[in-house]
Parts: sequence; structure tokens; C-alpha cells
Amino acid sequence: INLAHNPESHERFVAWYNAFVMGDADPDALEHNAPWGMNTNNNHYQIDLNRDALGLTQTETRAVAAELQRWRPQVFVDLHGQTTQYFFPPPATPVLPFYPDSYEKWMERIGAGNAEAFDQHGWSYYVRDVFDLYYPGYWDTYPALHGAIGMTYETDGGGGKGVRWRRDDGTILTFADGIAHHYVASLQTIETAVRNREEMLRDFHGHFAAGMESARRGALRTVLWVPGDRPERAARLATTLLRHGIEVFRTTGSGTFTGTSYMGGGRARVSVPPGAYMVDLAQPNATLARALLAPDVEMPEEFASEQLARWARDVRRAVDQEGFEFYDVTAWNLILAGGLDGWWSADGSSIAATPLALPPGMAKAAGDWRTDVAWDRGGGVTGRARSAYLWPAGGLGSYRLLARLLDEGFRVAVSELALIADGVDHPRGTFIARVGRNPEALHDRMAALAAEAGVVVTAAASAFPSRGSQGTGSEATRSLTQPRVAVLAGEGVGITSFGAVWYHLERRIGQPFTALRATDVARTDLEKFDVIILPSGGYGPVLGESGTERLASWIRAGGLAIGWSGSASFLTGEEFGTTQAGADELTEDSIAAIRARIEAAAPPGTDLPVAVTPGAEPADELRVPGAFLRARVDRTHWLTLGYERDALPVLMRSAALPLSENGANPVVFAGGEDLVISGFSWPENTPRAYAGRAYATVDYVGDGRIVLFAEEPIYRLVFDGPAGLLMNAIYLGARGRRDAAR
Repeated sequence: INLAHNPESHERFVAWYNAFVMGDADPDALEHNAPWGMNTNNNHYQIDLNRDALGLTQTETRAVAAELQRWRPQVFVDLHGQTTQYFFPPPATPVLPFYPDSYEKWMERIGAGNAEAFDQHGWSYYVRDVFDLYYPGYWDTYPALHGAIGMTYETDGGGGKGVRWRRDDGTILTFADGIAHHYVASLQTIETAVRNREEMLRDFHGHFAAGMESARRGALRTVLWVPGDRPERAARLATTLLRHGIEVFRTTGSGTFTGTSYMGGGRARVSVPPGAYMVDLAQPNATLARALLAPDVEMPEEFASEQLARWARDVRRAVDQEGFEFYDVTAWNLILAGGLDGWWSADGSSIAATPLALPPGMAKAAGDWRTDVAWDRGGGVTGRARSAYLWPAGGLGSYRLLARLLDEGFRVAVSELALIADGVDHPRGTFIARVGRNPEALHDRMAALAAEAGVVVTAAASAFPSRGSQGTGSEATRSLTQPRVAVLAGEGVGITSFGAVWYHLERRIGQPFTALRATDVARTDLEKFDVIILPSGGYGPVLGESGTERLASWIRAGGLAIGWSGSASFLTGEEFGTTQAGADELTEDSIAAIRARIEAAAPPGTDLPVAVTPGAEPADELRVPGAFLRARVDRTHWLTLGYERDALPVLMRSAALPLSENGANPVVFAGGEDLVISGFSWPENTPRAYAGRAYATVDYVGDGRIVLFAEEPIYRLVFDGPAGLLMNAIYLGARGRRDAAR
């Protein structure tokens, strides 16, 4: 029974109620409205632990996952709250298609046992309805992929409902009621498991045996990825999979692999060097590995058809719309989430490889920089430089090294073009620390910091390029300064969006920043900041007219504002002076195509005419519900330094950005059949709403800049393939204020 996954947030809430509880049952009472940041799903960094089982980015989730693998339970219950009345399984649809048939049987049997116990007390409860079992990062789906009967129970008392809560029918719910409901459900679940222990153990064994056999015969048998220009990310993926208990191998010889790219396309023969990573799914944790590494997870047809039918009905209603039943994202492949590419195949591999293992204690190790990369980082300098030290952009380690050097006062530049040093090619986005522009201490600090960051730094003897025109001293290099960063927080700001920025900058990069209340913008001296990051949120009402004008004036004077999702919409307001192209309009042809696809998916005999007016703009509510889309990268723009591939997989839940007319569009969504990589998408509407529109834009406003992302580039700290774009925005975009001052 998992009841203290997040002890810190529990203590925060206890302190709040101890300070303000009066026992007032009125839902509008102070005690039921805890301040911003009190969410009980979140830990110290405001990371939602109830969704972190996918990436295991946090100390708490790593600890629970390690204990799960140690104990190997047959039943795992995550005790939650607080719903309008008690919930226990069976769950709603959709359900991951990877579970064995026995899983549904046990859900029904345990649910029936709980229902009998509750009926004896006359207690209300519900099943199915809302909570599905599709996204694998919850603490019911994730244990289920480890063979347990994983379930979430939602109680109806305590938490935000406090010690007393008046329901909509006037009855009073107490904290004691919530405790009693969890207590009875837990004991009844144990009793059901004990009565059926032999059958349950046989099914537990069958979960692993069937998973291995399915992998041997299925379309997904072997997965392979090559470090290439993303060695740190490739190693981090291997580390994460090992923490999940999945067997990972590393090639010791070279060979070829015939597989299909995760980024799409037909089967191809790939040359594999030593040092590539490989997973053979024919292993005890085959079901879990399949869930995390499948190129796509098919949405149940009945559920998908119902969402299409709901859309068809909603477009005819101005009010009383049904909305959709997606509970979470519909795509989560870990290779795509990290911005990597890999290959999968139905065949095994004959390439020589050796199994990897985590060092002792690393499975539970705190989620800091040292354990977020591979255990064989191998960073350091190649020698003592006479001219300059060079390292490439792109990886987290690259920016961590940059942040540490700038923070210690060393001078660093970046090359916006590929360059030559000592006869060796270095890609655009290479960071340069010149010996002649830095104190003697640079040599020792570079060696120490490079090793800590896991970055291989090249020591160059000469600035003379043996060919071409670009060297370490060319005009294509730009000097960088330590940016003074603020991140907006507090009311109006998405708590987990702020938390991801907090964790990323503090723990992964080591970049200092000030958390600034959004409500204080109007009365704060913003001149002390070079960069202000606006996590997703609703800023208009919080900043108000004065705060909005204060922020806009600061940008025009040379500041850099960065935003995404909801804050991107705010920063495209007329007060900020960005220039967006208008949205495409619906045409008769696109309406006809949408109608045909909906009618084809609906049950026979269903009358679902689609009444849409030509000329209407794309419906924002039809944005994809968490799908991977393909974005095209402009590799000539400074925002994309470190990205050497033309395409980038990005998880999208928000609407696309309109193209900037007078600025730049460094990352734009692909068109046609190339757009959707995996996850649920709306027939005809998704290409119309995203294709050719922007994922990232850069606008110059006065002496300042606004950099926008359509979606959070470090979402849940797992879907962070675009993280390098964010870091480029911070370190390369923050130059307008000081340049203007000069």
C-alpha cells in the first residue's frame, strides 16, 4: 500500500491545516483553499510524483520503484484523494493493451469485494467513469506493468476537503469518513488477495512468461539506439531503463541492424558502431519494456470512435458541450521523449554486446546531476590548451559546464558556424573558452568542471584554421555573459510547469535564478534581470494592466522574455508587439474530409452530420491530446545550435504558434503524412491545425526579444528533447539589454 510517496507535500498540507483549520464545512472557507504550491501530488520541486513513474526523475519515485522491484508484490494499491465520493476499480477506458487477460479479471474481482464491503455500510462509491489505465507513469499502471494488480483508490475526505466538507446535497463529509473508507477498502483488498493467493500467484508468473513469449513472436523484439551527437541523452535513456529493471546491453563490436526508425520511414539497414545501446524485449520485464519503447500504442478503436463522435456533436452546440475523455497524454515513447532516434525490429540481433548494470545504490540515488547521466561519463579535457578549450552545445552537460564557468567569472564564446581547430571540424554551437582572455586558473577549473559535467573538452593549440575561414577567433563567434534570470511563480502560474523549470535550472544546469511572484511584476525593479521566464499559466488577470505594461516596457528596453503554452498566448498580445500570421480557415474540402472520417469511424446507423461553417478558424479544443509531432529544424538559426538533425520529435498538448511575420521561425511543424509520429490525432484537423505552423518563434521587440515555444520544452522533465532550445534562448538570447546599454 503506497500511502506516503510524497512525505514533504504531506507535511506542507498538515502544517496548513494545523494553522487554519476551524472545521468550517463551507467549501469557500479559507481552510479549503490552500495557497499556491500546496498540491499534495507534488514534491519539493513541485514535480507531480503521480506521473513520474515513466521517467523516474525524482528521489521519491526512484525509491518506490526500487522497493517495487525488491518486493515484487502481486497487489499494489496507491491510496489517493479526494474525489466527490469513493473510487475504486474497475477503471474507465482506455486501458493499455499490454496487460494479460487476467488483469481485467482481478480488477473485477477486487472491485466486487470492495463494493460488497462498502454496501454493508451503505457508503457511496463509483467505478470506471473517469480514471483510466492508459498512461504508464501512474502508480497503478506502472506496478501493473511489473506484474502486480495495480490500482488507485480515491477517497472522498481529507486533503482539500479538510476535516469537514459540505457536499452539493447539503450532507457533511468528514476527514474521519475518508480515513474509514480507505481503511475498509485496504483491508478488503488484502482479504480478497489472501483468499485467491494461489490463483493470483499463477497469474503473476503468467504475466512474465507471456510477456517474454509475446516478445519473441511479436513485431517489437529488439530496440537499438546509437549515441551519435547525443551521447549524454543516449546514456541517460539506458540509465532510466536500468532503473526500471529492464535489461540493457551495450555493443562491444560493430555490425549492421535492420530495423524501422522511430522517426518514421521504412525498414533500413543501419551500421552499428561499438558503444551503441540495445534492448532485447525477450526478457522477464518484456511487458514493461514494450510499454515504454513501443513506437506507438494503439488507442482502442471504440474509445477513439467515441471521441470523434463527441467532436461531431459538439461542433453543433454553442453550449452544453460534452468535451473529450482523454485523461493524459497518448504517446510517451522514451526514445522520442528525449529527442533521440532509434530503430526497432521484430528480429533479434547478432551484434556482440555486454549487459549493463547500475552501480550499487544508484537505483535509489537522488535525482541530481550526477545520477541523471550515465555512470561512465568520461568527461574531462584532452590536454592543456595553448589557444582555447572547445566543447559542443546540445547536451545538459554542455550547458552545465557553461553555467559553471560563467558563474565563476570566466569568459566564454559560442560559434554560430562550424569551425576548424587544429585541423579538426567542430560543429556550429561550439563553446569556446580562450586562454588569452581568461586567467591562468582556467586550466585547472576547466579540467575539474568538465569531469564533473561529463563533457569531453578539446584543448586547442592554435587559433589558425587549416582550411576554410572559421576558427576560434572568427567573426562568427559571439561572447556570452552570465544571464540574470527570473522565473515567474505564484498565483496564475502552472505549478508543475514552474517546478520543471526550477528543477531543471537548479539541479541539472546549476543556473542561478530568482523566483518572482507574478503579482509583484508591476512593483519590481525588472532592470536587474536579463531574462524573465514565464512558465505556462494565465497571466493577464494576475499581472493586470500595470504589470503587463511594466513587462512589455522592460522587453522593449532590451529584456528577453521566454514563454510557452498559456504564457505564449499571453506574450502574443498586442501589448508586446509580436507579429503573427493569421490562422488558416476551414474550407469546404476540409469539412467534407472531416465529415467522411467521422462517419466512417462511428457505429453503423449513427446520424452524425457535421455542421461547421466555412471560414471558421481551427478549433483550439482539437489540439492533439499529447502526441509526438515532427518539427523541422532551421539549422542556420542561433536558437537551434547543437541540433544537427533536420527533424525533432516534440510532444504536443497545446495549439501550434502562428508564424512570426517579422521575426524568425526556427522550428516549424512538418506537413502532410510526415507530421504525426505517434499518439492520437484528429483526422484531417491535426494537419490543418499544426502543419507549417511554428513550434518555436523569435521576435525582436524594440531592443529586446521574445522567444516562444508552442509547448513546454521540458515537460515533466521527461519530454525534454527541446531542452537545448530553451538553454540557447537563455544564454544566447539574453544580449539585448547590455548591447543596448553599450
